[in-house]
Parts: sequence; C-alpha cells; structure tokens
Amino acid sequence: MRLFLGFGAGGAERNIYELCQRLSAPGALLPQPTLRWVPAENWHVTLAFLGEVATSRLANLTAALEPVAASFPPLQLRLDHLQWFPAPTRARMLVLAASTADASDPLHELQRQLVQALRVEGFHTERRAYRPHLTLARLRGAHKQFTPAPLPEIAPLSLELAGLTLFESISTRGAPVYEPLQHFGLAA
Repeated sequence: MRLFLGFGAGGAERNIYELCQRLSAPGALLPQPTLRWVPAENWHVTLAFLGEVATSRLANLTAALEPVAASFPPLQLRLDHLQWFPAPTRARMLVLAASTADASDPLHELQRQLVQALRVEGFHTERRAYRPHLTLARLRGAHKQFTPAPLPEIAPLSLELAGLTLFESISTRGAPVYEPLQHFGLAA
C-alpha cells in the first residue's frame, strides 16, 4: 500500500474551488493547456509521505501516530500565496502555500513529532524540509521547458486541522484516488 499522512481542506473547500475557477478562467495568464487541475476530493495537505507500507505494519503505524495526534490541540493553517512548486525553475505543481518562516510553529512541531515517531517504528519518510502546501494543479508533459507565469496575489485561506488522516494513494489512468484508511483526532 502506498501511504501518506495528511489532512483535508478543513472547511475551505468552497474558497479553494472559487480560487481554482478564477485561475482556470480564460485570460488568467496561467498555462492552461499544461495544467491538470486536482479534483476537489484530492485536496489535502501532506504531513508525511510513507511510500509503500505492508498491510501487516498498519497496527505499528497506528501505535506510532495515535499518541502524537492526541497530544496536540486543533490547529489552523493559513495558506496565503500561490507558488510554483518545488521552485519556479523546476515547477511540477501550482500550490497554495503557507508563509510560515518559523519552523517552531505548532504545525511544524506536529509534523516533526509525527515523523520522529514513524522513524522510531522503522517507517521511512522524506528527509527534506517540511513546506506545508495544498496542490491545486499539476504540470503536464515537458515541464523542463515551462516558463512560469507570474502568480496573482490571493486572499489568505485558513484550514482547520482537527485531525489527521492516513490515506492510501491508489494509481489510476487519470488522477490518483486518495482513500482514507484511518482518522486520528487531535486533543479536544
């Protein structure tokens, strides 16, 4: 099973949908033929990507995640700008991103503790710095020849984080399907 840990759009779905409509409208100055918009049911913010995990390890995974999730109160994530990700010169996605410069904020601390708990249990996670974002669209085809368009300013969106979800990423001919497997509530 190909797994990742994240959270959904937290009540901001309508605002995200309206933003996508504005960005995909004719004259929006974005490279429409090269963008594949992410379906609304796939909007999420990843906390940790686990990759392939054997079904037999799900109990260990739950044991690692539950105590960390239960030790954090509900959080908010403020997504305040659009960004070509991972960088304009190597763009693969158009994302809603957070300007969190402080790696000690509660979301970064939650992510750090989750990754630490997963590694203690022998799960592999990415080692790059955590950059919270929500993917709006993916670039198709030869993105090496892509010249990034200037991105408009947006009104900030706030996502409510009341719990984490363990997702299975299922490949299909079209967009992948993200199947929720388990939910971990944050402390009330």
